[in-house]
Amino acid sequence: MHLPSRLLTTLTLLGGLTVAHAGASAAPLQALDILRQFNVTTSGDFATNSDVEGRTVIGGNLTAGATFYNNPGAAQASAFRALTVYGSSTTGQPLNINNGGGVTIAGSAAGMLNVNGGGGRSVGGGPDGAAPNPLPDFTSSFVTPLTNLSAQLASLAANSVLPGSATPGFPNNVPITASAGSGLAVFNVTVAELSAFASFSVNLNGRDAAIFNVSGAAYTGQANFLNATSVARDVIWNFTGATSLDFQRQWGGTVLAPLATVRNGTPIEGSLFAARYDGRGEMHSQPFRGSLPVADPVPVPEPASLALFGLGLAALGVLRRRARRA
Repeated sequence: MHLPSRLLTTLTLLGGLTVAHAGASAAPLQALDILRQFNVTTSGDFATNSDVEGRTVIGGNLTAGATFYNNPGAAQASAFRALTVYGSSTTGQPLNINNGGGVTIAGSAAGMLNVNGGGGRSVGGGPDGAAPNPLPDFTSSFVTPLTNLSAQLASLAANSVLPGSATPGFPNNVPITASAGSGLAVFNVTVAELSAFASFSVNLNGRDAAIFNVSGAAYTGQANFLNATSVARDVIWNFTGATSLDFQRQWGGTVLAPLATVRNGTPIEGSLFAARYDGRGEMHSQPFRGSLPVADPVPVPEPASLALFGLGLAALGVLRRRARRA
């Protein structure tokens, strides 16, 4: 069908506006993308006196910090810089961002930023601009996908159980062994049961990964996690209702704690999602590498894109009617 030149011009302009708008925002992040791209994600404030090896995104303020992105390891590539702060950096201490990771702070920065190896910097929408530009909404991009993931994992039926006090040598060297089979091992655990161990190890027993759904408001991890590093990329600890977590010994695996303030005295080997982080130990980049039987919702087109699309359809109708009259 031959379209009038005015119609072609109108559609071309509207199509260009739609593409330009779509290209201005980063692609929507899914929960597994976040766990694989970021070492730490907090919906509120973040403070630490130790290193964070991987990428960090902070929904609140950075109130104390040290060195970021010094050993990102197996972290996935990302449109985000090594350190992204949606609030302000209120610490007067110097912040070191290594390996060309770069930094974006939406608000102000009270202290010095040492961006080692390049990677760009932006403070308060400064000359470099944000990365990605513009920064997407924090809640819909990070909090919603990870909170939904936590709820979805909590709904999975358990297929493995913790060993009890009759285990030889209990509470020392307790082997937490998944049931035989394929796919995910799923444990339903209470903080009281975890707290009873003096030392333990996790045995996947041929499973692809293990999910520990942990119930209880507070947990203080004082047990020795004997193989924390070797299973770190294959385990998720899902503290759905906890408001306080304190890992006083090395911990292994991704930690999902949407409501909790998380503290640590020694390294956490894995990704962390928490309400707030008050770190006294390092965060080591050990991103989860398994697959999960849950799906993120299909992204809904942004209102502005829908409006432009509707405008294009309306213009098409008007011009077609005019062409018929002519």
